[in-house]
Amino acid sequence: MSYLRDRAVVITGAGRGIGRACAHLAAEEGAAVVVNDIDGDVAVAVTDEIAARGGRAVVAVGDVGDWEVAASLIEQCVAEFGALHGLVNNAGRFAMADGGDLDEGHVRAMVETNVIGVIACGSRALARMSDQGFGSIVNIVSGAHFGIPHMSVYGATKGAVASLTYGWALEAAQNGVRVNAVSPLARTRMAVATAAWYRERGHGIIENEGSPDPAVNAPAVVYLLSEASSALNGQILRIEGDQLALVAHPAVREPVLSGQWAVEAIERALGGDLAANLVPLGMGPLLRAEYVEGASAFWDGQTPDQI
Repeated sequence: MSYLRDRAVVITGAGRGIGRACAHLAAEEGAAVVVNDIDGDVAVAVTDEIAARGGRAVVAVGDVGDWEVAASLIEQCVAEFGALHGLVNNAGRFAMADGGDLDEGHVRAMVETNVIGVIACGSRALARMSDQGFGSIVNIVSGAHFGIPHMSVYGATKGAVASLTYGWALEAAQNGVRVNAVSPLARTRMAVATAAWYRERGHGIIENEGSPDPAVNAPAVVYLLSEASSALNGQILRIEGDQLALVAHPAVREPVLSGQWAVEAIERALGGDLAANLVPLGMGPLLRAEYVEGASAFWDGQTPDQI
């Protein structure tokens, strides 16, 4: 079965890692692919690889944080392949830091690519897809938006993308357009940088070699692009090695108390009826870590200093 036969999709940040894996699998499943990356050499390489395997792909070099570049990706897909069926917002920037030692340049770069870039590409795609009455957008988020020490700003940008996923899904459903997301885990340049950062600062030994190949995440992306997932909208799939899960949306927890909320009343409520509903930090105990050592500390609410 070719899940994306006769489909045309745009994949941002497709020159390396997860984006590259998604571009290859999308092409193998029948899609024509616009391969975007800020690095022209790797974008060309991926496009050539796809062509060598009998697939269809074109290069689109540029920074999605530039609104005009983002719009041009969508229009290039329509011009080259006659339609736009799917968009994968994968391009991203990453930096780690202590909360009190943030670099303005790193922060702005992450916001420009991870948030503005997704908004710019997604906005143009939503307009095109809504006019034609169909389409699927897949955003790439991250477990970091649950809270991982020293990834707080990166996690915040991915939390913003999760919120965009929920909101856009509600807006676009009436026009036949679906918006979902994938929260991946992979052995990428980000994983290498994370391991090095922790190791250099004595925060425990995190071996990135234990995390899975980027290709394990691509099937979830292709599934969400395809009509096989037509029942899904506004959902986030979490891929962690051999594990597949759905991410719960933010929600108000029961019980909801009524009263006059002076400071003393709030103190009583949080020490009483609401005490059992305090939310644990991190990703929680349901997902095990894929790193060789230490990463489980991220998921049970500890900090790396407690490894």
